[in-house]
Amino acid sequence: MQNEHRYLKEVLSWITDWCLIIGDVLFAVWIIQLVTQFEAHPSYPFLGLKGWVIIFSIYVVGLVSDIINRRYLP
Repeated sequence: MQNEHRYLKEVLSWITDWCLIIGDVLFAVWIIQLVTQFEAHPSYPFLGLKGWVIIFSIYVVGLVSDIINRRYLP
């Protein structure tokens, strides 16, 4: 059982780290795009409000995995 918790903690830590890194990079690109008014191709998934919601969702996944890792796993 202890080994399963250790594995789960490692996976949740990895998810947290990568979600925050990806969220930071996408948020920076979103801000630069917003400031420069760069016209991206319509298929680009991080345009406007929809892009902000996707980026926020990535941050939320990282936050939830961090909370589960810190509070609910020994």
